[in-house]
Amino acid sequence: MRNSFSVKTILRKDKIKSGDINKHPLYYQIIFNSQKTKLPSGKFCSKDQWDEKKRCVKNSLLKNILIKEENRIYNILLEMDNNSQEFTLDNVKRRIKGHVEEKINSDFYFHLNEILKNKFAIEELAEGTKEHYSLLIKRLKSFKPKLTLDEINSRFIDDFVYYLKVELASGNSGTNNVIKCLNTVLKKFVIEKKIIENPCKHYKKLPEESSIIFLNPDELKSLINADLKLGNLTRGLEHTRNLFLFSCYTGLRDSDIKTLKKRDIVGNSKIVKRQVKTKEIVEIPFNEYWYEILKKNEFAKKRDDDLVLKYASNAAINRNLKLIAKIAKIKKRLHFHAGRHTFGSLLALQGVPIHLIAKYMGHKNIKTTQIYMNCDEETSAKVMKNVKF
Repeated sequence: MRNSFSVKTILRKDKIKSGDINKHPLYYQIIFNSQKTKLPSGKFCSKDQWDEKKRCVKNSLLKNILIKEENRIYNILLEMDNNSQEFTLDNVKRRIKGHVEEKINSDFYFHLNEILKNKFAIEELAEGTKEHYSLLIKRLKSFKPKLTLDEINSRFIDDFVYYLKVELASGNSGTNNVIKCLNTVLKKFVIEKKIIENPCKHYKKLPEESSIIFLNPDELKSLINADLKLGNLTRGLEHTRNLFLFSCYTGLRDSDIKTLKKRDIVGNSKIVKRQVKTKEIVEIPFNEYWYEILKKNEFAKKRDDDLVLKYASNAAINRNLKLIAKIAKIKKRLHFHAGRHTFGSLLALQGVPIHLIAKYMGHKNIKTTQIYMNCDEETSAKVMKNVKF
């Protein structure tokens, strides 16, 4: 090689951007055969966005753009040298400027939508999980309608969490769920080299209350015996109670109950169901309580692919449960998922081994099941009265 040359990006602190005195232009400095020239990149950054030690910009997207252009210029010089072309300022500038700069879409929401579109199609996410990501988009756009990739940093995460917690008054659990979804997205951004680092990895999960809503034996009995005859509301209330009791007796989520088919009841002796949320198969042994509810819904007349229980909307179900709890004099904010909690809690109260509870509920980690090993104070007091030392 007859010629020596190098290319690097420099920050021109001696110049400022028109209309913004805090930003300076970035130039490509080209050195060849002891000659030097500088070509504008068309990009700008402030002094605090420039890593003085590494001599490069801190912003990941911009850094990638600049490195790509540096490589392109270097390859032009290499080609000129290999072809024995004369290295003059005019020749070098002419060759380098003979290009069209690649446009890179920096819109965060553009890339977010692309990733979620593929994620929804490929991973077959449950509807509940899709709703979590839809909520993420809603929260982000309400916080910052226009957002670019280079704005994604630790400060952005801190400000977003503050917005969720203070301005929207979101609970710790809700805030954690939103950041969890954002973390998943940003991990993908790193893999696809849209950003260099995922700032969510520095997020410290907010403490969540471990208490769960479930019915103790007395409350469950009150719900079963409640008189739900309220004119034209009777049929809907009674059906809602049966659905809720089915969850109490099986531990199934609403998504699994509404998709339960006759063929999932194997030999009338157990329920074998692939869970909608986890995609894992759960097996629930026979008991006369859940089987009796199936019989009330004309289970014998169903065909293998028929749904065994008619399920209304979650809003209607939870609205009915609120009224049922009032009639039954249950002083808890009852919702459908409390049926699953009731199943786990009552099994624990009756001494069912924790590994079996985990199996029946489809828990992968037994730590998830441990929350059911604690019961409410009233039930604890009654149990303690019967203990003999």
